Formats: sequence, C-alpha cells, structure tokens
Amino acid sequence: MLAETLRSEVLETAKALKKHGLVWMAGGTVCAREPETGHVVVTPSGMSYDDLSPADMIVTDIDMNVLDGAWRPSVAHNLWTGFLRARPDIHAIVHTHSTHATAFSVTNQPIPIVTETMANWLGAPVPVVPYISVEDPQFVSKPVEALGDGYAVLLGRHGPIVVGADLEKALERAVTLEEGAKIYFAAKVLGEPEVFPADQARASFDFYTQRYGQNT
Repeated sequence: MLAETLRSEVLETAKALKKHGLVWMAGGTVCAREPETGHVVVTPSGMSYDDLSPADMIVTDIDMNVLDGAWRPSVAHNLWTGFLRARPDIHAIVHTHSTHATAFSVTNQPIPIVTETMANWLGAPVPVVPYISVEDPQFVSKPVEALGDGYAVLLGRHGPIVVGADLEKALERAVTLEEGAKIYFAAKVLGEPEVFPADQARASFDFYTQRYGQNT
C-alpha cells in the first residue's frame, strides 16, 4: 500500500479534529505530502472518519492524479495541492469548521493575534478570503494568495485552513486558532481587546519556533 504510514497519520489527525470539537459528521479535511516521494494523501470526500481505515485514504500526485485508493478525494483537492505547490516548506494541511473561527469567516473579519500562544503558532493575523464557490476559477488562487507565507487563512462563510511542516504542527495550529478566536470573541464582549503589533507577533513566533523548549 502506497504511503502506508502517512495514510495512518492522516486518518488519526482527521479523527483528532472531531475529538477537539473542530468538525462534526463528515466535515473537514486532512491532507499531507510525503516529502520523500511527493505523494499526497488526502481524506475521501463526504465520509465519516469513524468508519474509515488507512486504506480508505486517497494517494495522489501533486497534479491530483489518483495513484491509490478506491474513493473520490476531497472535493477541494485542487486547493490543497495548490497550497502544497506554492509552499515547499509545508507538508500538511488541516481544514476545519470550528465554530468561533468560522464565525469570523461568516462576518468577513480577519482574526488578529491577541494571545502569546496565537503569536507562537501563527505569527501574524489570520486573513479572510470572501466567499468563493468550489467551482469558481479563483477558488484556488485567492486562498493561496491570501495565505502567502503565513500559516492560516479563513475561507469566507466556510471555515479555517491551517498548514504546517507536518500533521502534528498543523493540528496544533488548528486547535490554537479556534481557542484564540474564542478568546478574541469573549474579549470583544468585555471591551476592546489589545492585539499584538506585527513585530511583536513575529518575534514571539521566531522565539517559539527557534529557541523555545528543545529547539535550537
């Protein structure tokens, strides 16, 4: 079976989305690239993760040609491969429908950096792309452009997308983004939230990714 280890990791990450309350039923998507081969593993379209095995994950190349798997890949696989093509530094993508982050996408509002944890994991405010149908010719280009060299973007009236060097980092960012959106939402009720200036957010990100813990 092609990409056997990565298939298992993609499925486990997909199941973790539900565990963390970031998706429900068959919602959300997990996609990852195998650095050694360039093979891309993605969850199948419209199927509940609870009922799947690693063999149900789809393996494609970067051009979306199916190499292994019996099911149709995620309907937005052109977007996932678009991110991977644009960002050789990332190998994992997680898309959720988490409530608070999605609420900001529905109101077309970017999410600023309001906690140090958000700064550590995201490094910059999360932009929002106005609603684009999955069948629109700009469905790939606009979100990829909005993400740029960042780590998260909101699809208008849909939900967040986060990326990472691996699935563990992408999942951590997805959880951090939702918690940050929840905190920002609550803070807006209490008063005017203080946000991190761009230089502080980036400095915190650089410290966390390069010098915190066991990083050198």
